[in-house]
Amino acid sequence: MNKNIILFLFTAFVLFPGCKKNTAADIKEWAQFQDQFFKVSFNYPKDWIVVTESKKVVISSSAEAAEKFFDHDSRKADGIQIVVASVRSDSMQNYTKYIQDIKDSKIAEGFNVKEIEGATIEGLAAKKVTYTGAYEENAKISTICVATLKDSTIYYVQYSAFNNLFEPYKVVFDSVMSSLLLPRKIVIEKGVDPAIPIVQTERYSDNYLQLEYPANFGASDMPKKGNIVSAVRFMGVNKDSRNDCTIDIDVRPAQKLTLEKVVEQNSKKINATSKGNTKIGDEKSVYFNESPQRGIERRTYFVVKNDKFFRIILTYYVPMKRDFLPPFEKVVASIRFK
Repeated sequence: MNKNIILFLFTAFVLFPGCKKNTAADIKEWAQFQDQFFKVSFNYPKDWIVVTESKKVVISSSAEAAEKFFDHDSRKADGIQIVVASVRSDSMQNYTKYIQDIKDSKIAEGFNVKEIEGATIEGLAAKKVTYTGAYEENAKISTICVATLKDSTIYYVQYSAFNNLFEPYKVVFDSVMSSLLLPRKIVIEKGVDPAIPIVQTERYSDNYLQLEYPANFGASDMPKKGNIVSAVRFMGVNKDSRNDCTIDIDVRPAQKLTLEKVVEQNSKKINATSKGNTKIGDEKSVYFNESPQRGIERRTYFVVKNDKFFRIILTYYVPMKRDFLPPFEKVVASIRFK
């Protein structure tokens, strides 16, 4: 038997004595990745490390694992990594060539590469290649790469793991693939102001709520002040979008207060022109309308759910009220609390 193989088997025995099967993946909670510019979404382990670029997101099981994927240092802890990215394509067959090029390059590098297989991404035809290899004795890596084409863009998902982690954590790859939503082409009719919310929507979800918002808007995290536990803003992402037409949602601990008490405490800070009652996601809500400055109107909703106090603020430019308020109200109507 090859001495390297003997050494590898001995190392595996020392590290995992009496272990005949791969241990199950230790994933306590899942989160949904979303990005206002890349416009992809998928589920991933919540406590993993996320690094985003303009058209690429890399999610690693730990900071040390991320380093190991970069430098292949066998002394560093094993880990798992998921990459979701896109590259521009001018050919309907380029995604097949993309996978073929990966296969050829990995064969040239000495990897053990399986035959290319058919696959799907969000129902679209795709190609998949799987390969394994070793950078060092204790730095064996296994990878799956799947690519497809949508709207003249190649989208690919790459799942990699070191040593014995590949099989038990393949559930992460399966979760990404089953939950992955690719960007949809935004269509704005000729002559229509691109700043106005369109009918086409995207889904937003976090630990506290989910909703549907106009596809030409984006969600971005806002600074958390005081006891705020979550804060997000929805605003147009087009260069001609209005920064005075936004939806802001923040969440605070309710500290056992009722909706009525929350409204009583917060209404003192609002110079309201009118007040109303409604329901949001089957929960009672009180809202106030105000005009904080000339040409601007604002509506603020209050909701209490699961000992959390939600504040939803719609701000819009009065001359364009007909264009912004109805779509904003649809966003509010789509909210479901968790």
